Amino acid sequence: MKRVQIVSILAIVVLAALVVFLAVRGRQPPVLPVDADHGRFVSTGACLSCHGPEGASPQSKNHPLGSDCMRCHGTE
Repeated sequence: MKRVQIVSILAIVVLAALVVFLAVRGRQPPVLPVDADHGRFVSTGACLSCHGPEGASPQSKNHPLGSDCMRCHGTE
């Protein structure tokens, strides 16, 4: 193989690895903050009292369906 081909293939591999890294890194759900409101997980109902549609801090419109909060939002 010619040097130009090797450099091109290497550049494509590095670019693909960067894209995969950014895609995986950017899609992690946030963990529960360490504060008085989130200090102790009680139930999904407790989460939805604030993060439900009528709560003080509702989930975004892009939030996936489901109400098993701790499946995705663990603690640090």
